[in-house]
Amino acid sequence: MSSRSRSGALAAGLILIFLGALFLVENLYAPFSLWQLFARYWPLILIGIGLRGIYRYFAWQAKPATPDKTPPKE
Repeated sequence: MSSRSRSGALAAGLILIFLGALFLVENLYAPFSLWQLFARYWPLILIGIGLRGIYRYFAWQAKPATPDKTPPKE
């Protein structure tokens, strides 16, 4: 499994855990409203996606070419 797919799986898992916790809090405490919270802070999702893109742009490193490890033919 590549590191990119592993990080995607980690991010998806963390998002699901976060959403599950929010829904649980909403069910346990009546005055809390997930939808009001989302309606107020949804632009933060766009900001987060943008920051992630900028971070990935500057943190990207090209993999150096690996030398051929086959012995030379005589």
